[in-house]
Amino acid sequence: MNRHIMRRLVSGLAVAVAMATSATACGSGSDGDSGSGSSGTAKDYGLVRSGTITAAVTAGDYPFVAPDATGKPVGMLVDLNNMISKRMGLKIVYKTTTVQAGLPALTSGQYDMMSVGLVATPERRKSVAFTKPIFWGQNVIVVPAGSKAKALDDFTGKRVGAGANSSQADFAQKSLTKSRLVSEATDSAGVSQLLAGNLDGMVLGSTHVSKILKEHPGKLRTALTSPQDQPGAMAVNKKLTKFLADYNKELTVLADNGTFLKLYQKYFPDLPYPTQMYKFWPSIQKQVEAQGEKTS
Repeated sequence: MNRHIMRRLVSGLAVAVAMATSATACGSGSDGDSGSGSSGTAKDYGLVRSGTITAAVTAGDYPFVAPDATGKPVGMLVDLNNMISKRMGLKIVYKTTTVQAGLPALTSGQYDMMSVGLVATPERRKSVAFTKPIFWGQNVIVVPAGSKAKALDDFTGKRVGAGANSSQADFAQKSLTKSRLVSEATDSAGVSQLLAGNLDGMVLGSTHVSKILKEHPGKLRTALTSPQDQPGAMAVNKKLTKFLADYNKELTVLADNGTFLKLYQKYFPDLPYPTQMYKFWPSIQKQVEAQGEKTS
């Protein structure tokens, strides 16, 4: 082969190798190294999918999260987590499941977190971690409009439903020991059974009650309410310690700058912000008090 041609080939090969080396050193690399955060790179948190939060949601947790007419998850926690994931330089995808199936799947590593309001009980903390508190609710027993029940003893021997693995189920097992407890897949399924006469009462979270009563005017009523023992939070895989720490930092920023309270008041316009939460979020207490001063 002509020496000049050979020299050109060798020179071209050297340039190509140099360009490839430069691209490897300066490029975005794997999915876990790319993102939209302020630093321009997403940290490798050990997520199910590098650079993406895989969040489990349920079909009946409105207004925290619920599917819209197209099946797309919407609600307060969707808005909140969309903001936080963006601030962390991560994407987020939502997978619909149930609390009963979602918690063990979270523990086994199929999800990174459950974007659902769950009471952070000591029993649950054995298998999952929790974000900082997001809500403090009440357990409400809803009954048919014609029912005379108004106390726990009135449900002795009665069939009372509660969502499987929910905080309402925990309440029912603890407080309705003389009742015949029925595990329901979702709140909606339990309400349907209540309307059909197959249940004497259904335990619901206070955030769901007003919507359900509006959907069935004159057919249901509240028998009694009881404050929950623990605040509500979102569950996270225990192995994701760095992810949880950074998530809580971003949640704190949104609480302190007023974003969290705005979201709460958007999705819970009829429920005052729970005063039990002030010990976790003193900045929100100041924001609520400031709003009261403006309206007084």
